[in-house]
Amino acid sequence: MFKFIFSQFFSLIILFSVVSIPSYAKELTIFAGKNAPFNFRHRGAITGVTVQILESIFKDANLPFDQKKIVFDSWSAVFSQAIVTSDSLLITASRIPERESLFQWIGPVATVRLAIVAKKNTVKIKKLDDLKNYNVASVKNTSAERAYVKKGGDLSTFSRISTPKQGYRMLEYGRIDALICTDLPFVYSLIKQGQNVDDYEIVYVIKNTKYYIAAHKDLSAKTMNILEDGLAKLKQKNSKNISQYDTIMANYFKGKILSEKSK
Repeated sequence: MFKFIFSQFFSLIILFSVVSIPSYAKELTIFAGKNAPFNFRHRGAITGVTVQILESIFKDANLPFDQKKIVFDSWSAVFSQAIVTSDSLLITASRIPERESLFQWIGPVATVRLAIVAKKNTVKIKKLDDLKNYNVASVKNTSAERAYVKKGGDLSTFSRISTPKQGYRMLEYGRIDALICTDLPFVYSLIKQGQNVDDYEIVYVIKNTKYYIAAHKDLSAKTMNILEDGLAKLKQKNSKNISQYDTIMANYFKGKILSEKSK
């Protein structure tokens, strides 16, 4: 008798477990480009602002999330794969006109400034052409560099480097006067290295833009709604005027931002 009751109870558990998993909850492929602190590898695991945001949304919506299955590679590699892979998400992407029709967009995840950064009180420019008076570096093929060129900037006299970290170090040690970069990743790097964010400033904002989660254009409307609603819920403030989103951001940026130099 006891075995029968236990068997029935166990069957009910299985039944409710199955019922609790939505019929649309197929596993999505997540592509992540190298973009600390939004998506990066740490001690063998893929983590970051957007990874944590997605994990929270998936958990709340009862969607399967396997961190180990995130496809992590160079931006160019994951971008091309995400375009042709159904039921996939790409993190973390700038929503720019030339990409608009390639994806559906969830966000924004963050607002960033594509800017020219320098140590405080060392560089003063009113227009981009004034940079010719300084030793400047830019990271090849980044959104910040492309925005600079699109605005009429000339790269011919700049040091074009391969990685943001290389640029951060060059600026820290005075090998360059200014760096073309994205502000939030730069702030994160300063904090990680134990540097004082207040020792640096933005001397020129090239463009304000936003980071998004890019979804394959064929991803169902139902799944899109779930992800969008999940992000909105994550940003809802509690009684202390703090959201889960705020907490995630604070873990990486400690409430620090780069000030903008007055012109």
